[in-house]
Amino acid sequence: MPRKYIRKTETRYKIEDLRRAVEEVKNKRLTLGKAAAQFSIPKTTLFKQLKETVVKTPKKGRYAVFNYEQEQQLEKYIIECCKSFYGITPSSLRRIAFRFAEANKLKHNFNKSTQLAGKDWYYGFMARHPSISLRMPEATSLNRITAFNATEVNLFFDQLKMIQTKHNIPSHRIFNVDETGISTVQKNYKVLAPKGLKQIGKATSEERGVTTTVVCAVSASGIYVPPMFIFKRKRMNELLVKGCNNDMVATVSDSGWINESIFIDYLRHFISFVKPTKEDPVLLILDNHEIHISLGAYELCQNSLGEHGLHVVSLPPHVSHKMQPLDLTIFSSLKMAYNKECELYMVNNPGKRISQYEVGELFTKAFNKTANISKAISGFRAAGIYPIDPDRFKDSFECSLYDQTDISQTQTSGISEATTAQNLAGPVDTAKLNQTPPMQISQDTTITSIPENDKDVSVTTVSTPVSSTHVPLSKVTNMPVIPHTRTTSTRQNKKHAQILSSSPLKTQLEEKQKRQSTRNYKKEKSPTKKTEKKKVQKKKKDKEIKILKKVVGGNENDEEYFCIICNDKYESPPTEDCIMCSICELWAHEQCTTGETNKGFVCDLCHGIKL
Repeated sequence: MPRKYIRKTETRYKIEDLRRAVEEVKNKRLTLGKAAAQFSIPKTTLFKQLKETVVKTPKKGRYAVFNYEQEQQLEKYIIECCKSFYGITPSSLRRIAFRFAEANKLKHNFNKSTQLAGKDWYYGFMARHPSISLRMPEATSLNRITAFNATEVNLFFDQLKMIQTKHNIPSHRIFNVDETGISTVQKNYKVLAPKGLKQIGKATSEERGVTTTVVCAVSASGIYVPPMFIFKRKRMNELLVKGCNNDMVATVSDSGWINESIFIDYLRHFISFVKPTKEDPVLLILDNHEIHISLGAYELCQNSLGEHGLHVVSLPPHVSHKMQPLDLTIFSSLKMAYNKECELYMVNNPGKRISQYEVGELFTKAFNKTANISKAISGFRAAGIYPIDPDRFKDSFECSLYDQTDISQTQTSGISEATTAQNLAGPVDTAKLNQTPPMQISQDTTITSIPENDKDVSVTTVSTPVSSTHVPLSKVTNMPVIPHTRTTSTRQNKKHAQILSSSPLKTQLEEKQKRQSTRNYKKEKSPTKKTEKKKVQKKKKDKEIKILKKVVGGNENDEEYFCIICNDKYESPPTEDCIMCSICELWAHEQCTTGETNKGFVCDLCHGIKL
């Protein structure tokens, strides 16, 4: 039987005939057999419908393995696992279904050798539950999972509300700034090719591209600040901004990434564009990266706060995937448009590579296409920043991975008295990540586990004695839980959301800069063992060369030159027919030697000297 069966014949009766037959039998005008023969309805179907209060269309095909309540338990388990960042795969669902059916002693036609439910059951289950779909998850680190908690998020929104209550900043003066990286090697998409071809190639600029950082900023009303490009170079070239918008700026760095000094330059560019004033202040929201929190940036913001009115608030650490408007709605579509522009450039210019000189023009084309107002408004709304909506993430906090019975009070610094009573997400014990809490099971119950070679979510199965009651899914498998470890140490280096333009931050930044200056000073004054070893080797080499010159050439201060092979004398430095040894710097006829190598010429007398 095909997986998607299409009926080729019509049924012998309709639902109206079935209702009339049931009515005739209930009113005792016809017997069951005569009604079945008159309306062409099977006796068994008519007999079952007589027991029902409402006449429904009979279900065709075999009966389902699980009833409605059991399938609802499976659906709820799938949704909870997804919200807990440990979503299950189709193969894992089929394995759980097999264990669930075995635990309840249900009649099924699943494969007992592989201990998996069939694919037909999986497709039928997905069709019966349209609220579930197969999606590609985004990789989320444990730092992001643990840092996104109610305490940190509420602290940020409290600071945001405080600034809004005091200054009442409108949407077109609330900005978000962030950096992203683009490469000279584009990401390829699917192409048309001959059917059956196994390997299909497509031209790219290089094996590994050069990364260029782009700093973008956007307001809650859809105003885009001209981006800044940061190229991986030593010197700036005007050709790098060829094809860019006139108000876009560019700079260079050794790594191609932003640093503290470049971020200060961008802040000056930002202030010159938005022009904040005391009467019309600006709120800038950015992530909690170290380059954004420096003494130079603080002094610039503090001066701007006094002269212009620039307020800066940082997000909690590791929450940009949930609360950064640029990451939520803009950067993904911007990079996709940039990749399409790069792909179009490679197709229209066969044999030509994408260099740093084309990056600005290609990015500008993508930026002009994707930078629209609706994306910016949607990003700030999704982050709950404008309009301010701290309850937007309430459901995410309720679906926490942590075992709520084991949350310990964590001491933190820099949090107000109103928030210290709440619990912060503490460190995660990664060694116990995949462990599940023990289950309370009776003595008659035996536990079996899925084989270790299955890489899906760990599932514990329960075999119970034959009973009239159903075994719930919670007895078959448990939700994945990260155990919350208790700790007594104080995490003084833990960062939180803070107002970067506030005065108390200055003391911390001054101490940080002082510690960094002390480390750099000690590093310069105390040379490493490797440096000392190089100095000793250089002194030894210079001494050997000096002795060699005296032996071969006589007086080392003499301006006379001799061939070290045939000992012919030269009155002036030879130029054309002689070559100089790269170690002793003495000359020899080219005809007297074997010539230069890829490492230069080394005479026979210097072969024993170690470089």
